[in-house]
Parts: sequence; C-alpha cells; structure tokens
Amino acid sequence: MPTMPTNDVFLHLIILLRLHKNNGLITDIFKAQGIDVTNSKIKSWSTKSGKKQEEFRAMPRPALDAFISELHNRKLVQEDA
Repeated sequence: MPTMPTNDVFLHLIILLRLHKNNGLITDIFKAQGIDVTNSKIKSWSTKSGKKQEEFRAMPRPALDAFISELHNRKLVQEDA
C-alpha cells in the first residue's frame, strides 16, 4: 500500500480544518509544540508533493507529528474512544 507524503497530509488537514487561510493560527499551533515556523515555511510545507515548484520543501515527519499532536490538544480533532 502506498504512503502519503507528509506535505500532502498537512495540506489536507489544513484545508479540512479550514486553517489554510489563517497562517497565524498555524504558526501558533507549531509554536505550542516548540517549533518556530514562518509563513514561507508553511507555504512550502503545504505545497502538494510531485509538483515541480520552487516553493516545495518536504515537511519533516516530526513537524507533522507535532502539528497533529497540537490539533489533539486543542480538540480540533477527536481522539478515538
């Protein structure tokens, strides 16, 4: 079974949760997990993989894990019962 690149997961999450137009909130989510990000980094991490764009930078798995962890902390996603 193929896996989904971290950039694609991140992009899907921020669109699904309607965070994609609020870089300030995304920055705060990362900051709460001890990760400093810039708007430029958010843009590069949310660039879909496979596109030959200068903006694309692969999102490190620990950054995605921290983002998801903070979504749980903020109750933006529900944990399994």
